[in-house]
Amino acid sequence: MILAPSYRRLTVLVAVTVALAALLAGCGGSSGGSTSGGGAAVAAALAKAKKNFDAASSVHLTMTTKATPTSGDAVLGADGTLTHQPAFEGNVKVHISGLTANVPIVSLNGKVHAKLPLTTSYTVINPGEYGAPDPADFADRSHGISGLLLKLTGATKTGQSRNGKTVVTTYAGTLTGALVKPIIPSANGTGTYKTVVGIDDQGVLTTLSVTGDFFASSGAVTYDLVFSDYNKNVTISTP
Repeated sequence: MILAPSYRRLTVLVAVTVALAALLAGCGGSSGGSTSGGGAAVAAALAKAKKNFDAASSVHLTMTTKATPTSGDAVLGADGTLTHQPAFEGNVKVHISGLTANVPIVSLNGKVHAKLPLTTSYTVINPGEYGAPDPADFADRSHGISGLLLKLTGATKTGQSRNGKTVVTTYAGTLTGALVKPIIPSANGTGTYKTVVGIDDQGVLTTLSVTGDFFASSGAVTYDLVFSDYNKNVTISTP
């Protein structure tokens, strides 16, 4: 039977529509596979960054926040060198009884030595009494900085940026307050914290940003940690 031109055009249109639908369905299936592969790629990137952090002989870290509590004591920042002895040497910024101070700290062999305000020598302290962590614990492979990387819930790749010749990829997820608390003691142990991790193209951790409830009645507060100068020849000794 010979079809009229209008029927032929309709037949061609239907065929094209069916083919296009099949193509789109195929693309959709491929996208689903890519998402699954992306999850594996994210896990691998985070695991590599943890391995590199744990293997480093030393790393320089800074921790900052723009917020200040209206009451209570808290750690507001840190700037120093961390090693896997474990040890830390640098300054820790604390907020105590309404006052803010940068306190020189040397933490080694399970003891935290601090040069407290208005003093001229180091004394051994319990950092918990000042709302601060033992910064040497940041090197703990399970409960420290690197341990957080494998405990991100819902981790996804969120973007890339260039810093000179270095490309940094960011990954976002959430951490429970119980995981954040060893790093930032003012964290709410039952809370949830939005977390963004930056990893460079060599698989090295460069940044860690944690946002959530740290201070009463302050709303969401962000702590930013920056890591640099990996594997410098550093020796930390008791002051």
